[in-house]
Amino acid sequence: MTIKIEAVMGETPLAFDYGNVFAREDVGGRARLRVGLDGAQDAAVAALASSLRGPFQLLYVLHTTRTGTELGRYESPDLTADAVQAFLHQFGRFLCEDSRHDLWLRSHDDDATIVLDRHNLIYAYGPVHAFEAGLKTLGVREGESPAVPDPHMHHYHQEWDQTEEEILRHFDWHIKPLRPADVQFDDSGRGQQRSDIDR
Repeated sequence: MTIKIEAVMGETPLAFDYGNVFAREDVGGRARLRVGLDGAQDAAVAALASSLRGPFQLLYVLHTTRTGTELGRYESPDLTADAVQAFLHQFGRFLCEDSRHDLWLRSHDDDATIVLDRHNLIYAYGPVHAFEAGLKTLGVREGESPAVPDPHMHHYHQEWDQTEEEILRHFDWHIKPLRPADVQFDDSGRGQQRSDIDR
């Protein structure tokens, strides 16, 4: 198992937990859930998605690469629920254990969006009551909004480099440029493991 994000105290990286908690937030007049889990974020995304009808579309935001791959916003074609679940099953560990990306899942007919971001936080927009019920069945409790440690360190691991290439071959993605808010790290250098610190 590799580590996606750590807290930093002085110059020392430290493991931390979000506490398996969710909180409801208001963003521009629209309700969303902010979810902080201590593991299995991919399984939670899959469970939340299972309550939606679809059709689905994925947005894979590759903001950092160790392989020289083109950075960008990779949009999938329309997908069935089975295709989404298969994708999460195949690439879930990569999504949860490496910081080079964000994943957005959109269900058009439900007007719902689920985001797994580079901090391993999940954001869920749409049928929040159903999402809350689903999270509670997973043992996630309602509480204070989970906070990202400040400062913290992101990790990009060599062992996931092949999977980065595989995920970009998985669909016939439509590639769009990164937006300014997507950019994580300007240098795409290589090494055994790369890390950067957000302060």
